[in-house]
Amino acid sequence: MPSQGSNTGSNPVGATNFVKFCYMFTVLFNLYRKFNIITLKHRSELLRILIILLAILLIFAFLFSHYEKISYFKAFYWAVTTASTVGYGDVVPTNNIGRVIAMGLMLIGIGMLGVFLATLSSIMFEFRLGRIFGTMESHFVEKHVVILGYSNLIRQSLDDILEEKDNITLVADIEKSPSNALNFVFIKGDITEGKNIEKAKIDKAKLCIISDDDDSKTLISAITVRTKYKDVYIIALVVKKETAKALKEIGVNEVFATGSFSSRLLVKSVKIRGASNFFSQLMNEDFEEGLIEKNIPSGIIGKSFHDALLFVKETTDELFVGVKRDGKMIVNPDGKTFILDKNDMMLLIGKK
Repeated sequence: MPSQGSNTGSNPVGATNFVKFCYMFTVLFNLYRKFNIITLKHRSELLRILIILLAILLIFAFLFSHYEKISYFKAFYWAVTTASTVGYGDVVPTNNIGRVIAMGLMLIGIGMLGVFLATLSSIMFEFRLGRIFGTMESHFVEKHVVILGYSNLIRQSLDDILEEKDNITLVADIEKSPSNALNFVFIKGDITEGKNIEKAKIDKAKLCIISDDDDSKTLISAITVRTKYKDVYIIALVVKKETAKALKEIGVNEVFATGSFSSRLLVKSVKIRGASNFFSQLMNEDFEEGLIEKNIPSGIIGKSFHDALLFVKETTDELFVGVKRDGKMIVNPDGKTFILDKNDMMLLIGKK
């Protein structure tokens, strides 16, 4: 009877094998995704060559089976190993007719296999160049993020946006792709031209971000997108406030000005729609509600943040979101352990 210790000792081996299997599955899945992307536009061409190659193998296998008096499966096995130039030698022609059939397969089958491999190699090379220099259309057709333009803000935010794991299609008039990520497609072109926008497959996109260093291009592109794709969610980033006002008037969902804060806000807007509107409302004096600062009322000095939050909400209908202590902002401190001090300042969302 095996001891408990021996059973326990075998578990790490099983766990290791499982990890290896998961790793192999992930690698194979990623290879399949890449192959699927690469062959998307040329699938009919590759399929036609494969059908011709299969027909050649089947015909020569039938002839070899008939004249060599062997099973069809064994003859097909011979045809595959011969056409692929492997030639194990375990099945060979034994008469002159069989040898003629073998020579015919070597000339025709190997040539056709070469055509298939050459075509696949050409497609891969074309795909690689297309990804680098933007000469392709988007192979993402739904729930992707379309970026029109390559402003300074987009340059700052692109890596962070890619980390959100969304498929990204960038249309910009730049020399080559700024990223080699698998979930990224670059299309070279002027964002004010409708034909370039169409290549991004924007009709079923998750959202569209428009941002060019030239505000006029951002505006023209936004008008094109909003006119043709009425349901797409649009985020626009501009330099001038006048342009921002015009963008809002044509129905752009979110508009904000560029800057270091906007870079982080853009990434957040990709994940949470309306994020920029939320922060704009907090900081804009035109809104009734916003971020305000107040002294700590004497009634909650010494109480926990949780108790103070409930007290403030019940008495003033304001939302207690953080504390300023010794010049430092503490947002949403621990509710039970954080005790308010008389020198603290409250950060609230309420009437300005």
